[in-house]
Amino acid sequence: MNKALSEQQFVQYYRQILLPEVGEQGQQTLMSQHIMIVGIGGLGTHVAQQLAAAGIGHLHLVDDDKVDMSNLPRQILFNASSVGREKVECAAKEISKLNPDVTVRTYSEKFSEQFAQSLISRHSDVKQACQHNKLMVLDCSDNMPTRQLINAWCARQLIPLVSASVTAFSGQLMVVDAQRMSEAGCYHCVFSAKETLQTCSDMGVLGPMVSVIASMQALTAIRHVLTIGEKDNTLHIFDGLRLIWQSIVRHRDPQCTVCQHWQISPQEPLLSETNSFAQEAYS
Repeated sequence: MNKALSEQQFVQYYRQILLPEVGEQGQQTLMSQHIMIVGIGGLGTHVAQQLAAAGIGHLHLVDDDKVDMSNLPRQILFNASSVGREKVECAAKEISKLNPDVTVRTYSEKFSEQFAQSLISRHSDVKQACQHNKLMVLDCSDNMPTRQLINAWCARQLIPLVSASVTAFSGQLMVVDAQRMSEAGCYHCVFSAKETLQTCSDMGVLGPMVSVIASMQALTAIRHVLTIGEKDNTLHIFDGLRLIWQSIVRHRDPQCTVCQHWQISPQEPLLSETNSFAQEAYS
């Protein structure tokens, strides 16, 4: 049972509570939610700030990197005094200033196979959140091996995943959820492990591009937590030069080695023809 809002919390989140899709019960749901953000860079810092401001009660920040001067134009939780310090610690400090009610757990580690395998057994709060369907993962990482590893772990644990990435003037976003949208498949159904997406360090990126995709990622996460809006079984692609969004319906690949154990009802299509189209559209 969700804890009742205090008077201060009711005032703080009043504009959100006014929304019929949120209300007081929805705000309580947000405050009981755990969200793990993997990658505290351009996307991760924006997402963490917005989720903390919205009242997500528990944030888990995962990143083994330290702040570099080149991070400052787009990684908004850092400043010149942050350079050389661990990203997760700097981000946690700023989040606590923004909203002291948010519980922040930091993991100054790389999201490796070993880290993923021991995550639930090592941390009781993560285990409990999983057991009560209160954990979501946001992939804000910047390389394909990590993306595939995050996707595989979430697929195995049946944890909802919102994956996003930005390169130059292109961005992409998708939701993976075995329990609500098994017919849409997983990240591996769209992007194979052999693919390599170019990164910001390769192509460069503007800060506002990161902000746009991060805002969409945060909004998508909140929509999913509150179960509002239409089911999102698409790959969203944003062209920042033309200011155009393209959405491509995703279908599970029945040959996918990552999500083949998911239970698919007979009414759900098992089509994979659009997957190659999705890859071509974003490449």
